[in-house]
Formats: sequence, structure tokens, C-alpha cells
Amino acid sequence: ALEEYGAQPPIELIRQTIDQSGYYDTQKLFFKHIQGCVFASACAPPGGGRNPVTPRLLRHFHMLWLTALSEFSMRLIFTSILGGFLSDSAPELEPVAAPIVASAVGVYLQVEKEMLPTPAKSHYTF
Repeated sequence: ALEEYGAQPPIELIRQTIDQSGYYDTQKLFFKHIQGCVFASACAPPGGGRNPVTPRLLRHFHMLWLTALSEFSMRLIFTSILGGFLSDSAPELEPVAAPIVASAVGVYLQVEKEMLPTPAKSHYTF
């Protein structure tokens, strides 16, 4: 959540840790050095309870943008994966790979359509 001046304290703590290789402990009054730590993150566009990430933090990361897959692409990818797995481990089940994937993709698309993120339920991102 944004504070009075628009800052996001958790994000600023992460940024400070990356910038300065640690942070100042206000309870024990000394600087805690962080070593051998790799930061990886993921985020979604602002909205539905999500705030924009500050440019001061974003400058430390490489950006990778992914577009949403079409229904056809999801079915093709997951049918190939499940079909390949079943052909090795349970060949008698391989013919049901496509119907299983079709059902799973159908459920996913319905959930994605009906369970939209809100400020109270910002974790509803599919």
C-alpha cells in the first residue's frame, strides 16, 4: 500500500538492499550487509489492488514481457506435454490427453473470465 507521500516501504527496502548491499537495522542500530543474494521478481500491470512498481526499483531488473496465450496455443502446448509424458509412462492413457487438456483449459478460461482481481482480492490474477 502507498504511504502518505506515495512511497511503498517494502519496495523501498528491497531497492535499498539491492543498491547498498544491505539495509540499516533501526532496532539494533547497525547496517546489515546482504551477500550472495540474487533478486528475481515478477509483476503484473497495475490495477485490481496492484500499485505501479517504482522506476528506482525497476532499473535493477531486466524486463521480459509475455503476451497471453490463445486457447489454441494453450491446447497445443499442453497436449504435447501431457501426451509425451503419458506415451512414456502410461501409453494406454495417451488418447485421453487432448480431452483432459481441453477440460483444463476450459476451466482456466472460465476462471480467468469470472474471477477478476479487485482491491480486496488482488491475488486473483490468472
